[in-house]
Amino acid sequence: MQVIHFTRGAADPLDAFRARETALVNLANADGGSQISCVHLAPGAQVLEPPATHDCALLVVHGRMTLTARDTGMRLALEAGVGVTLKSGECYALESESGAVVIAIDAPRIQPTAAGISTPARIAGQRWPGEAAPPRDTSSASPSPASKAH
Repeated sequence: MQVIHFTRGAADPLDAFRARETALVNLANADGGSQISCVHLAPGAQVLEPPATHDCALLVVHGRMTLTARDTGMRLALEAGVGVTLKSGECYALESESGAVVIAIDAPRIQPTAAGISTPARIAGQRWPGEAAPPRDTSSASPSPASKAH
């Protein structure tokens, strides 16, 4: 077993891909050119020309970022617990106003599973542990038995 560390202090400034306020630590390599990295986007960060030589999965583990598809201009807001897969050759840009930590997986072929693809039925009402539930609407609820006794 080998422990890997991907805190901000383990990352080096990213000086390529027209990046600003961005640091990267390569966590693991695999056969076929596959690579797992952690990207730290500081507030105001941008990566305007990330490589698109492999399929890529970007998984936001902390914070928020926006991915912009360079061919269509579509902007996709992503926050902790959400990710996206991109095919080789799909060009995009990343930016974060408030900062984010992102796990990037690059491989010759990445195919999301049905269990991982977001659909309204699958994700409705999902929350992270410790995340507050939305307030319940009690306007139409009947009084509790304890309140009837008084």
